Amino acid sequence: MLFFENKKSVELILQKMKKILLVSLVITLFTAFPIYLNAQSKMVSVRIIQNGTPITDTLDNGQVITLNTSSDDAEQENDEMDSLYDDDLDAGWEGDPEDQNILTMGLRFQGVHIPAGATIDSAFLVMYSHEGKSAEDVARITIVGEANGNASTYSYEELITSRVETNTSILWEVNVDWEIWEPYRTPDIKSIVQEIVDLNTWQFGNAMAFMLKGENQGPSDVDNAREFESFENISDPEDGGDGQNHPERVPELLVYYTFESQVVEIPIRQNGEPITDTLDNGQIITFNTSSDDAEQENDEMDSLFDDDLDAGWEGDPEDQNILTAGLRFTDVTIPKGFIIDSAYIQIYSHEGKSAEDVANITIVGEATDHASTYTYESLITTRPHTSASINWVVDVEWGLWMPYRTPDIKTIVQEIVNREGWEAGNALAIMLMGENQGPSDVDNAREFESFENIADPEDGGDGQNHPERVPRLVVYYSAPSAIFNRQQSNSLIVYPNPASDHLTLNLESGSKATISVYNQIGALVMETVTNNESLPQLNVNHLTNGIYMIHVMQQGEHFHSKLIINKQ
Repeated sequence: MLFFENKKSVELILQKMKKILLVSLVITLFTAFPIYLNAQSKMVSVRIIQNGTPITDTLDNGQVITLNTSSDDAEQENDEMDSLYDDDLDAGWEGDPEDQNILTMGLRFQGVHIPAGATIDSAFLVMYSHEGKSAEDVARITIVGEANGNASTYSYEELITSRVETNTSILWEVNVDWEIWEPYRTPDIKSIVQEIVDLNTWQFGNAMAFMLKGENQGPSDVDNAREFESFENISDPEDGGDGQNHPERVPELLVYYTFESQVVEIPIRQNGEPITDTLDNGQIITFNTSSDDAEQENDEMDSLFDDDLDAGWEGDPEDQNILTAGLRFTDVTIPKGFIIDSAYIQIYSHEGKSAEDVANITIVGEATDHASTYTYESLITTRPHTSASINWVVDVEWGLWMPYRTPDIKTIVQEIVNREGWEAGNALAIMLMGENQGPSDVDNAREFESFENIADPEDGGDGQNHPERVPRLVVYYSAPSAIFNRQQSNSLIVYPNPASDHLTLNLESGSKATISVYNQIGALVMETVTNNESLPQLNVNHLTNGIYMIHVMQQGEHFHSKLIINKQ
């Protein structure tokens, strides 16, 4: 009877229990499956950039202007190249019975920071109209990519249509009204971008090109071409413009992609001639050599071709030595500026050690863009060191020929790949430096297998060299979360963040700025131009809850910030 009298209370309890279970489920999902929830799409926004010399022009109203130029956007009429430095670009079909032309537009984007192996989630070309158009001006445009891992700029000597095309194409049928100087975007071209990124010649930071090809739509009284703003665009005073060039209106490539953490494993590699040696048991062996692993005792270089490497401290009162090991890894295919998630060096012990053989080792990187191999003429310790360092206290027992790894050295690797001159494929060097630990009856050095390691028969080995035991660098890395352009993209201060209705941006100056807001699928949801405001406000109350990216272009510089919309 009590159950029925308190039925309402029981229902409330059940509702609370459902909420608790739901919260528990969400927490469980976040804990158990972080890789899926954290696998957010990354965005790249690249515009056509200057690659030519400035030119001076006189407008119809007599106004003299000077503007930069680029041959990375071009136009072709039928089988002839048009001017590379025009203020607009045409694509589609000119259907005048007296003057019919198939129009092809080429767009090349430099410094596209998409890594090989990325999955393209969505991609668009964003362009600004050069003039108004009615829905009757239907243009059938086929978009293809240039099947080239690093596209070259356009010239008068080569037709756009003579370039090798991707197998993938997208039909863009433009049949809507266009307003002058307004942004419009193509359909999703992710399949085209994916095909280019999957080419074996594609590398992070290469140039990517697209063709927008018109077709013969037959004679027409309307103009089926669509006209876009070019790099050299001019806001014509006759159309109500200010007679100025507008960098914010140049064609843009917008790509969202996913790139999960990648791993590279790089062993010390051969760079010397094979040598022949005779073991103590009379066995004759021949093995390859490398000067990419080296050892230094105090202020003297040791043999470059020894079967082991020492690091730490030899504390014998009669023979005290600070030991430094240098390890150089070649062809490190991590692109500049990528995020190092974790990194370590794996080594194999050359002899057993007790836990009492404590070695205090400081690990640093060589602060150079492309480390050179070791020689007898230069000490390892004279090379420039990274600011980042890791202290490795080795105080555990080691077995013979067993694998061990250093602590995480991601800060060291990150500092090197962030260097201005770093390029994917360069060589990276690490130093393991011992210190004076004072006289000791135990040997505080740790010995590990070198490139020329030999499994000594006296220790029960087979007398052979073992390539699988050479030191190797293991790095897990991922792409930066957002790169906006080939030029440096600076951080932007916005507040409040999260926001619900209004947002204030703290700009570098009060000069003219173009503010663009993109949602998570790459759609441009807001764009405005400010003048004489260093603290402009945006009304964002029409945006739904979620994560957005704000991109500001001001005086040739790019600024960005993540924005969270959270309406209670």
